[in-house]
Amino acid sequence: MAEARLFVGIDVGTGGVRALAVSGLGEVAGQAAVAFQGTVPSARADWHEQPAEAWWRAVCEATRTLVAKLKTAGRAPDRLAAVAVDGTSGTLVALDATGQPLRPAILYNDGRAEEEAEELNALAGEFCQKLGYRFAPSFSLAKVLWLENHEPAIFEKTAILAHQTDYVVGRLSGEYGVSDYSNALKTGYDLVDECWPGWLTGLSSVVSRLPRVVAPGTPVGRVSAQGAENTGLPEGLAVISGASDGTAAALASGLARPGDYNSTLGTTLVFKGISSRLCRHPDGLIYCHKLPGGLWLPGAASNTGCEWMGRWFGELDPAEMDRMAGPRLPSRYIAYPLARRGERFPRLCPEAEGFCEPQADDVVDRYAACIQGVAMVERLGYAVLDEAIGTRGGEVLSTGGGSRSDLWMQCRADVTGRVVHRPACGESAFGAAVLAAAGSHYGSVGEAVGAMVRRERSFAPRQGIGDRYGELYEQFLDEWKARGYL
Repeated sequence: MAEARLFVGIDVGTGGVRALAVSGLGEVAGQAAVAFQGTVPSARADWHEQPAEAWWRAVCEATRTLVAKLKTAGRAPDRLAAVAVDGTSGTLVALDATGQPLRPAILYNDGRAEEEAEELNALAGEFCQKLGYRFAPSFSLAKVLWLENHEPAIFEKTAILAHQTDYVVGRLSGEYGVSDYSNALKTGYDLVDECWPGWLTGLSSVVSRLPRVVAPGTPVGRVSAQGAENTGLPEGLAVISGASDGTAAALASGLARPGDYNSTLGTTLVFKGISSRLCRHPDGLIYCHKLPGGLWLPGAASNTGCEWMGRWFGELDPAEMDRMAGPRLPSRYIAYPLARRGERFPRLCPEAEGFCEPQADDVVDRYAACIQGVAMVERLGYAVLDEAIGTRGGEVLSTGGGSRSDLWMQCRADVTGRVVHRPACGESAFGAAVLAAAGSHYGSVGEAVGAMVRRERSFAPRQGIGDRYGELYEQFLDEWKARGYL
């Protein structure tokens, strides 16, 4: 029965939409991807906006293509059992009472709300201590206050303050006033008591516009007649609450055991652990998402990742570079491949800059040193998270573009001393499909993860190389200390 049913996961990202149909046993039966069309000019370099309608157009095209592929493959649409959506965390869209966007959405990486973030930190000091984080300009709630302060006419017309995922769920089902607590975290939702906190009553104009919040993987509606006409999905298909894209990626990786980590190696390096308790860092470097069933996802993000590859080696073939760089690892060059100024984790250091000591003149040496350098950051990140969580030596389930490189995966295993696994499909859309299955077929999110996530390959630390990497790691830490990063 699980094999016959198909669950649709829709990932709404920064550049486009990806839709997967996945069986209850984890087979990807079909997929489609569509890029967004149309942009919003930025008034400032740190302002980032998108028209929410572009998300919906891309969703409709992707799902229509997906359904057509399923029909061609002989998998009738009536095998579809449920759909769930994930989206970027912290993105805000202001909707009127009918669900129409009143202005372009303010994206997750928009930095305009600095003053509003500080206002929230002053107002919600005890709450921040309770949850273990501080409000940042990228948080949805800071953007809400910015909207009220700077565009009062738009704010006055706003009936629903929605996240990216909420808007797509609304277009699918007609249910606009509901969110999941993974996305609602950055709007100030209290994940401990699972409610909007009392201190928000001081922002009464905001409270009246906030959505109802449910756990990820909760049934919230069904695809409406209009939604079916637009998307090609069957009318009446169960719509299940989703999550932020990072949480969905963690589920796609198979993260389920306390002490293990999911690391997403994309433009940045994103960490997510799993814990039976809420975890805090004294400097607020980590914050915790939550899974149904009482498990927590403490995590953070480093500005290192894969961005350096495009900036410094963009014209070179990655597979060929991997082939040439393999014999040069371990590398005597100590690199910190930060493509732009500033670091968030494992230490908060706005002045941080990348380096390579000594300077490597050969392009292959530089490439190998950069791969090794990201692994060094990853090792330090796990040390910080282990201390906060109270665990040690767990395994790593890796997702993101960088995880496709066997060389990089092996280097990360050797440097960190941890087994690193690559899932068969580590995409956020797969994690959304897991939530769709959890809310309509399986008894829990954990049961769905266990049934659907498969490992494609595992990389164990090689014997006889750990001591050398340990010496290089100490040199890496010394270079950080010399620059004041530690």
